[in-house]
Amino acid sequence: MQTSLLQVYNNLNINSLNDRESGPVLVYLRIENLKRMKKFYVLLIVLLPAVLWMRFHLNASSAPIIMEQIDQENPNGSSELSLLMRDMQKYTNEAKADIKAGKNPAPYPAAFDKVHTAKISDGMEKSDYYKAFGDLYIMAVKNYASSTPENRIETYNNMVAACLACHSQHCPGPVPVIKKMKWEVK
Repeated sequence: MQTSLLQVYNNLNINSLNDRESGPVLVYLRIENLKRMKKFYVLLIVLLPAVLWMRFHLNASSAPIIMEQIDQENPNGSSELSLLMRDMQKYTNEAKADIKAGKNPAPYPAAFDKVHTAKISDGMEKSDYYKAFGDLYIMAVKNYASSTPENRIETYNNMVAACLACHSQHCPGPVPVIKKMKWEVK
């Protein structure tokens, strides 16, 4: 009964091979290795140029991707008011960190007074109540900035509540972010 090369290969025990069996087995092993190498080289030849092309192509076009991400973060563009709101958000985040660290509040930023005059995003309008909400926010920030350790968390939460009150009526997009700013009293 004749054994196939595959059977010999599967039952291969290098130490038990005699000269008669080793020739065909070695030929078979070389053929199998060449097949594997051929597959490897084909993948290398096909994939290497694709990877190199992607590497250099994506580096050249990364700026539009970044701009697209910025546009998604700020769908209404960067108006004077939206930039001011980002400063307000930064102040509030820093205030929360200061409370955690036991630090005194930062002084009231005079730039926040521009909340009434800052140019709003195109296509948006300030309602009749906008001025009242702006005044409420300014008062809340000033109260926080002059707060004592005893009422600091309360004045901080009042500042966040003023943001939330306005954004519940105007430009509701930031509401989820504002809600996360609240100091949870334990």
